[in-house]
Amino acid sequence: MRLKNKKKVIFNILKYGFLFLFFLYGLIISYNMFFGDSIANLGFSYAIVKGEVPYNDFNLIIPLFSPLFYAIPLFIYNSAITFYITQAALLTLFFYLLEKDLENKIYIFFMVICFSFPIPLFSALFPGYNFLLFFLIIVLICLEKMDVNDIFVGFIIGLCIITKHTIGVFLIIPSIIFYSKNPRKLLFRFIGLLIPNLIFLIYLLFTKSFNNFINLCVFGLFDFANKNATYNNLFLIMVAIFCLIYFIYVLFKSKNIKYYYLFFSILFIVPLFDDYHMSYFVLATLYVWLDRCDFSSKNILLLSKVMIFLLVGIWSLICFSVMEYHFINYSYYPFRYMSKGMEDDYKYLDSVLRKYKNVNLFLLGTENYFYKMNNGRKINYYDLPNYGNYGYNSYKMMTKKIENEHDSYFIINALAYNSKTSNQQYYRELVEYIVEYGELIEQKYSYQVYYFK
Repeated sequence: MRLKNKKKVIFNILKYGFLFLFFLYGLIISYNMFFGDSIANLGFSYAIVKGEVPYNDFNLIIPLFSPLFYAIPLFIYNSAITFYITQAALLTLFFYLLEKDLENKIYIFFMVICFSFPIPLFSALFPGYNFLLFFLIIVLICLEKMDVNDIFVGFIIGLCIITKHTIGVFLIIPSIIFYSKNPRKLLFRFIGLLIPNLIFLIYLLFTKSFNNFINLCVFGLFDFANKNATYNNLFLIMVAIFCLIYFIYVLFKSKNIKYYYLFFSILFIVPLFDDYHMSYFVLATLYVWLDRCDFSSKNILLLSKVMIFLLVGIWSLICFSVMEYHFINYSYYPFRYMSKGMEDDYKYLDSVLRKYKNVNLFLLGTENYFYKMNNGRKINYYDLPNYGNYGYNSYKMMTKKIENEHDSYFIINALAYNSKTSNQQYYRELVEYIVEYGELIEQKYSYQVYYFK
C-alpha cells in the first residue's frame, strides 16, 4: 500500500511538474511574439514594486488585487520571467482545480483551448486581471462543492470584486438566488465579502487615492464604454448568441449554483467585444457542456491527450518558422521573442530616451510599459493613453497636464495615430493636441518626437 501511494505521489509530481513547464513554454513562446495587455498588467505590478501609488502616480481602471497579487513574487525577483513563472504556477493550480470537477474531461477542455482557431482561446490563459477573475470563479465553484465556511466563500467573492468590480459585484447574485431563505448563510457571506473590500478602502484612504480611484474606475467606465464598445463582428455575435442560448437552457434545466457563477462570464465581453474577451465566455460554456456530458470512452480521452501534443507541436512549428523572429534578452524582459523591426524600434526609442531629458512616451500602452520597464523608469499617466483610461472629463484633464509640461519631449506612434481601425483604443485626440501644439524635431520608423518649451 505504501509503495502504491509512493508511486502515486511521484506520478503527480512528474505530471504537475510537466504541466508547469508546458504552461511556461506556452506563455513565453505563443504570447511573447506579440505586444498585448499582459505587458501592461506586468507594468502595473512593476510600478507597485517601484513604490508608486496606483491611481495617484499612474492610471489604473481596475481595483488593486490583481496588480498587487502579481507584484508579490516581483518583490523577490523583479523580472518579467518571474511574472510568467507565477502565471505558469497559477495555471497548474487552475488545471488541478478543473480536474477535480471535470476529471479526465479536463484533457478535452485543454485540447479545445490548444486549437486557438477561429477564437484564440489560449489567450484567456495569459496573466492579468481577467484570468485571475476567471480563476477565482473556478475557486468559488470548488468551495461551493466542498461546502466550506460561508465567510470564506464571501471572502473570495470580495476578492472577485476588487479584481474586476464590473463583474465581481454580480457574483453576489447566485448566493442571493440559492440562499434567500437562509439569511444566516447570506449574512456570513456578506461579512466575508466585506473583509477584502474594507482593507482596500482603508488602503485608498491611507494613500489619499480614493478620489482618483472613483474617477478612474467608476466615472471613467462611462467614457470607456462609450469610446471602446464595438459590436460589428458577425461571427462573434453568433458565437455569443449560441453560448447565451445554451446557458439559458442549462439554467432552466439544472439548479446548480456553479452554472450561475459561470453564466456571469458573459460580462467579460462588455464593452470590449473582441476575440480575447469572448474567450472567457466560450471557455465557461465549454466547461458547463463538459460537466453535463459523459465522456467515459478511454479512446476519446486518449485522442484528446494526443491532440494536445500534436497541436502544441504545430503551433511551435508555426512560431519558429517565422524566421524574422528571434530571442533577445533585455535587462528586465529576458527571452523576448521579437522581429527585427521591433528590435529596431526599441533601439531607436532607447536612443531618444538617452538623447533628451524629460522624455514622455505617448505610444501604445504596451509599448510604453515595455520600454519603461527595460530602462528602469517609473510609470506615469502618459503610459496608458487609451480611451476611457483617464476618468471623467479626460481630455480637459490630460491636455492641461500636457500644457504644464515645460522643456519636455513627447514621443507619439504616428502609425497608430493615423490608423483607421475601428477598435483602436489609442487616444487620438490627445495625440492630435501634441501634434498641434508641440514642435516636431525628429521622426523615424512609426515614431515622431515633439518638443514643448
